[in-house]
Amino acid sequence: MITPVIILSNFKKITYMNKIYLSLTLLLMAIGLQAQSFEDAWRYAQDNPTGTARFTAMSGAFSSLGGDLSALSLNPAGATTFTTNRFTGTFSFFNRDNTADYFASSTSADYNSFDDQLIGVNQAGIVWVFQSDVSDWNKIAIAMNYNKDADYGNYIRISGTNTTGSSVTDYFVNNANGIQLAELGQIDGIDGDYQWLGENMGFYAQQAYLGYQAYIINPVSDTDDNIYYTSNAVYSTVDHTNKIYTTGSKSHVDFVVAGTYQKKLQLGFSLSLYTVEYEENNTIEETGYDASSDLQYLKMRNSLRVEGDGISLKLGAIYKLDKEVKLSVAYHSPEWLDIYEYMKQAVYTEMGNGDYFDLAPNTENAFAPYRVITPSKVILGASAVINKKGLLSVDYTYENVADLHFKELDYDADTSYFDALNDEISDTMQAVHKLNVGGEIKMDDLTLRAGGYIATSPVVDDDELFTSTGYSFGLGYNLGSVVLDMAYMNSEDTNRQYLLALPDAARVDEVKNKFLIGLRYNF
Repeated sequence: MITPVIILSNFKKITYMNKIYLSLTLLLMAIGLQAQSFEDAWRYAQDNPTGTARFTAMSGAFSSLGGDLSALSLNPAGATTFTTNRFTGTFSFFNRDNTADYFASSTSADYNSFDDQLIGVNQAGIVWVFQSDVSDWNKIAIAMNYNKDADYGNYIRISGTNTTGSSVTDYFVNNANGIQLAELGQIDGIDGDYQWLGENMGFYAQQAYLGYQAYIINPVSDTDDNIYYTSNAVYSTVDHTNKIYTTGSKSHVDFVVAGTYQKKLQLGFSLSLYTVEYEENNTIEETGYDASSDLQYLKMRNSLRVEGDGISLKLGAIYKLDKEVKLSVAYHSPEWLDIYEYMKQAVYTEMGNGDYFDLAPNTENAFAPYRVITPSKVILGASAVINKKGLLSVDYTYENVADLHFKELDYDADTSYFDALNDEISDTMQAVHKLNVGGEIKMDDLTLRAGGYIATSPVVDDDELFTSTGYSFGLGYNLGSVVLDMAYMNSEDTNRQYLLALPDAARVDEVKNKFLIGLRYNF
């Protein structure tokens, strides 16, 4: 059972905000706006190969190399590769270009991180190295590193003519059927009614109320005990425009302890603490109704705010075959991410007779928290030093996405919805295989770097959906105790975006360009 809390925010003359927390219990309908989906979990589970500028320039192929603070996110054993104490800080900015295909239409949109902030912190960390000549454990390292795993800043625009007969009006009809007409009349104003319905009847009743008050739906009978409704729109096809603007990020902090045994075997352990911050403003407009339709224009907006935190454990080992070649293996436990979602809604309609209705309840729905448990990972790595002037590194990652699942945090709740969703993920998802390759060449004080990666689709019957590829390059310049690093990464992803309450999805191809600059200071 998904259990939201309704937060009513009355903006008063003196305080401007007064939040009242109210409880209710409901099972969200499968077509509901806030029913969780695989896309929700995948958004929080995905990590990108970025961190320090050096790490990014080599496309994250670092699990057997170590010696870089972001590399500890892959393999904590790499902490003892450092020969001195080090602090590293990295800043970044990025842009995205999206192309959304919806039925016969293709629409482009772009996003620049400068729209939200001048520059972001991509990584910051420090490592202390302790060496000894009196023990087989000849080196111990302790490190702490902040790393941004995912940038959620984006803007997607979807536009086209839906020819399947799917309409946003059907969402309101489906939510309203079964509710007596007497419950949907305006009694205490929009805010008061919306609050009362959420408190006493649930989220679906709030949707029915918005649909009725905005003249999106009509009762079959005008009697108070009527429980059946029809759409107020007449159409054969409808035109949709969906705009999705998102901000936020997923990041984590690694706390690492590692040691080297007899100068051959490096072992490491880390505890990782995660933070998720995500905001989405999602607006859909529906037009194209027949001239005889009472309803001529419909706009619906959902403003979603997500906060999350979590934890995972990582174990790693690196073995030196000789002075040039190293092999590695690392295990990442599942990430246990607790997710908290909050949403506000608004509906606007225009009628054929010139009337219009604008409903924006000053109420925030705080849904019951739930847990996303990501799959565990195994990372294998190999690297080689070439003529003391260059190196080549390869990583392979295995992750069985079919193991990704949701879990109720309220252990007394009905788990039927999440049980069904987890079964669907298990049946339709598969293992992802990821390959990262990177290398660098030293030229006195200047180092040149490049890399690339590819990740297969987690979807059983679609070898393109949620795939990801990328390439990168960069350079480093040694200034003595300080090294300046710069990097550029280009990545391409294919995703799926559902239009709010509709069963039809758009296919979105995304190109992301990320630029990083960082400093390494040895002390």
